[in-house]
Amino acid sequence: MSADGLENAQAALESTIQELFAEQKETYHYGEWFEPLYFDLAEYVGRKGKRVRPLMFLLSYRAFGGPLPLDHPSLLRCATALELLHTFILIHDDVIDRSDTRRSLPTYHKLVERRISAFEGSERIGENVAVVMGDIVFAMALRVLHRADFDPVLRSKVMDRFLGYTADTGVGEIYDILFGVRDIAQLPAEEIERMYHLKTTRYTFEAPCVMGAILAGAPDGKVDALRRVTDPLGLAFQIQNDLAECRFSDPMQLASCSDLLEGKKTLVVRCAFDRLDEVDRSFLQLCLNSARRTESTLVKLRDLILKSGALETMKDRAGELFARAGQEVDSGVFSPEESAQIHEAVRLIRQQARVPV
Repeated sequence: MSADGLENAQAALESTIQELFAEQKETYHYGEWFEPLYFDLAEYVGRKGKRVRPLMFLLSYRAFGGPLPLDHPSLLRCATALELLHTFILIHDDVIDRSDTRRSLPTYHKLVERRISAFEGSERIGENVAVVMGDIVFAMALRVLHRADFDPVLRSKVMDRFLGYTADTGVGEIYDILFGVRDIAQLPAEEIERMYHLKTTRYTFEAPCVMGAILAGAPDGKVDALRRVTDPLGLAFQIQNDLAECRFSDPMQLASCSDLLEGKKTLVVRCAFDRLDEVDRSFLQLCLNSARRTESTLVKLRDLILKSGALETMKDRAGELFARAGQEVDSGVFSPEESAQIHEAVRLIRQQARVPV
């Protein structure tokens, strides 16, 4: 698909998202208390984002010769369901991580907190409302997907996959939470990779690609082969995100490295631990296990990660994973036309996401 075609699909997707919330306003009309919360939700979902998942879905559908144009309402509704799934996950994730901003604006629970700031306990109430609103968003996603006008058998297969990916993401989130209380020495890289796969890769890459392929009529063999493409691709993207978090070249941005602030057990941190000597490992563990990470703690973490050479090692690892994904595309399972389209889709998404290679 050309760059112009991608831009047209993006524009149509944004319009569909806006139209959906306008159409559903009466469905979710529960009175004056709920109306501003719905307004905030519409604003939250409508914020300019990468829309990686909907675009992956549309590009996969096109790659496998789906007969509908990419601006067909049913396709765009399915793409919107994936964005709503992402929203559901983000709202909950922001509460879990106690994040204040999302896409440079207040997180949803902070929007609610501001609306009820006059009430005692507004912070806790905002978090509680956000958790429940996230559940409502998931129900919206299911409704949108269920009402998409596709062959009932294909739609049922897609719905089953959609639910499975959602469950996997939840399990991945649980692992991420539990990893927060585990010592980095007792957390092998393989376990962190498994958490990444469940929490991010499954719903970010595999879900949209597989769902698009199924609705396009791709046979089971090619759908399974897609999973062998998205597994290394998703891990590579997650490593790149970890590396992007390490904004060490600008001291002013160090305090905004959320993963370091939260003591996240990322692959970059585990790689650093593996490469450091015993004394520096102890310092790294001390910094990660600190109940309150101060500026000096962040500086020490930065210095240890840089000293270990983990950034270069993980950058190489991401490159290897991208190469493996490309090899799976060219494995002979896909037709030359399908392979070319999948390669182009990956290129466009990487460019769209602005993730450095």
